[in-house]
Amino acid sequence: MASTFPTALDAFTNPTATSLLTSPNHAQQHSDINDAVEALEAKVAIGATVLGAWIDYTPTWTGAFINPVIGNGSIAGRYSLVNKTVTAQILITMGSTTTYGNGAYFFSLPVTAAATLSGYPALGAGWANDVSAGGATTFTAQVHNSGTTDFSLRYTVASGNGSISHNGPYVWATSDFITATIQYKAA
Repeated sequence: MASTFPTALDAFTNPTATSLLTSPNHAQQHSDINDAVEALEAKVAIGATVLGAWIDYTPTWTGAFINPVIGNGSIAGRYSLVNKTVTAQILITMGSTTTYGNGAYFFSLPVTAAATLSGYPALGAGWANDVSAGGATTFTAQVHNSGTTDFSLRYTVASGNGSISHNGPYVWATSDFITATIQYKAA
C-alpha cells in the first residue's frame, strides 16, 4: 500500500504478539511505514527549521525615486512559514546618519507572494513613531501594486493618508521607527 498522506490518513494493520511475519506481510509493513514517514518529512520540511519557527531576514528598504540608506539605524525582519501562509514582521529604527531618500518606501517580502498583490489589499497592521513629537500613528500595512516581491505601507491620519515615505506621515529623525506585521500566501 502506498502512503495516501497528506491527502488522507493511512490505515495500517497493527500486528499482534502472536502474528506471523506474513500476516501482515513484514516487508510490506516496513515499506508502508517508510512511505508514510517520507510523506511526513516532505510535508514538514528539511533543515534545522521547525514548522512555523521564526526565521530572521533583513528586509531590503528602497524608495520609489531615490533609495533611503539606513546608516547607523537598524532594519530587521523575521518571518514564519506554515504551509503557504507567511507571517512577517519588520522593524526599522532611524539613526543619526539615516538618509530618507525621496518617495514611497518599499520593503522586500521574505518569501515570494503567490500572485501579484495589487489594489492595496490589507495584509496586516503597523506602527510609526515620531519620537520628537511624542506621538505615534497606527496604520494599515498594504501591498503596493509592484508585484510579488515587496510591499509598501500606507497610513491614515487626521491630516490625510498616503504611503509611508521620506516625509509621511512625519519628517523622520533619529530614533523614529516603523514596524509592521503582515500575512500573505506564498507562491
